[in-house]
Amino acid sequence: MEAPSITVKSVADGPQLKEIMKNAAEDGGNKLLVLEFMAPWSEPCKYMSKVLDGNPAGRGLAYDLRGYADFYALDITKFRQFAQRMTVEALPTFLLLTKGYTVLARVVGVDKEELRSSIMQEHRDKAAAGAGQEKI
Repeated sequence: MEAPSITVKSVADGPQLKEIMKNAAEDGGNKLLVLEFMAPWSEPCKYMSKVLDGNPAGRGLAYDLRGYADFYALDITKFRQFAQRMTVEALPTFLLLTKGYTVLARVVGVDKEELRSSIMQEHRDKAAAGAGQEKI
C-alpha cells in the first residue's frame, strides 16, 4: 500500500503566504486554513510534524482532516515578524483561520486531540451558522 502524500504544505516566503491567504479568502471560507508556526530544530514541532503528516505505517491528522482544513507550516525563522503580529509566543502554535484572515481559534503545543477537536468544532459552528441561511 502506498503511503499518503504529505498534506502539510511548507510556506517558503511572504509572497507565497499572501497568495495562500488571498486564495482562502476567495474560496469563500469553505475550509479552515490552519497555519502551524514551527521551527525545524524544535522537538515539539518535530513531534507534531509526524502527527500531522503521518508516516508510511499510517495516515496523519492533516490527511484525516483534509476535507475540513488546509494545513500550512511556517518556519518561525522566515516568518518572525508575522509570528509577532499574530502573538505567537510558543512553538508549535496553530492558528485556525477562515476566509484567510479571521482567527477563529489558537492551539498551542502538542495536543493532537485539542487540535482535532478545535478544527471539528469550528466546522460544526460554521455548518450550524449556514443551516439557517437561505441558499440562492
